[in-house]
Amino acid sequence: MTLVDEGVQRGKRSKQPTWVWLMALTSNEGCCAYCAVSPSTTLDHEEPIADNGADTWWNFLPACKPCNDWKGKRTAMEWLIDQKLHREQPKVGFDTRRMPLRMFHGFEGRLSRIQGEIREASRRDWFRHHYGDARHRNKAEMLEHLETCREELSSYPHLPWTTPNVYTSTGAVCTRHMCCGYWHPQARSLDAVILSDDQYRAFSKAAFVEGMSEGDLAAKLIAGYLLAGRRATASAG
Repeated sequence: MTLVDEGVQRGKRSKQPTWVWLMALTSNEGCCAYCAVSPSTTLDHEEPIADNGADTWWNFLPACKPCNDWKGKRTAMEWLIDQKLHREQPKVGFDTRRMPLRMFHGFEGRLSRIQGEIREASRRDWFRHHYGDARHRNKAEMLEHLETCREELSSYPHLPWTTPNVYTSTGAVCTRHMCCGYWHPQARSLDAVILSDDQYRAFSKAAFVEGMSEGDLAAKLIAGYLLAGRRATASAG
C-alpha cells in the first residue's frame, strides 16, 4: 500500500537527511533488500523517480548498488514480473539475466517485511532523535556515520526502540530505557569505578548476555549486595 502525502516531492531527487539514510540502510540487518546478501549502501526508490515516485522515506528500500542498477526504472513488483516471465521464456529477453533462487524466492514477503520495518514509528523516531543532528557532505561521510550507527546498534542486547520509555517527554528527545535511561529521575551515575580491561570486557559481555545495559547490571548487583547485607544483619540480630 502506498502512503499518500501531497506535500512530498515527486519526480525528482533531493538531498536526504543523514538520519533517513541510516534508518533505511540499517533495516534488514544492513543487507540489500533484493539480494539479501550484500551490504546496503544506496537508497532505492521502490516506486522510481522516473515514474513520478515520491522522494521520501516511505518509498525507500535499502539496496546494494548492483541490485539498484539492475532494478533500474522499474517498481520492485514490475521487476519481479519481468523475472517470472524471464524464467518462463528466457530467450524473449524480459530481463537481462535470471535472479538466483535465493533472491527470487520470498521476494514479495521480504520487501513487505522491510517496508514495515522502515515505517515503524518508534524505530523512525529513534533514528531522528539520535542522528537528527548528523550531517554528511558526500557519500563517504554518510558511510562513516553508517559505520558508527551500526557499531552503536550492535552494542545493545535489544533494539533500543523496542524498550520502554523511562518517562514521557514532550520534547524531541529519546527516552528509551536501553539507550537513554539516564533521563530517568532516579538515574544515578557512579564515578571512578576502576576495572582492568579484562574485567570491563567480562562485565560488558555479561550485561549483553543478560540482555541488560551495563548500568542496569551494575544496579542489579548493587541491589543484590545490599539485600544480602540486610539479611546478614537480620540473621545476626
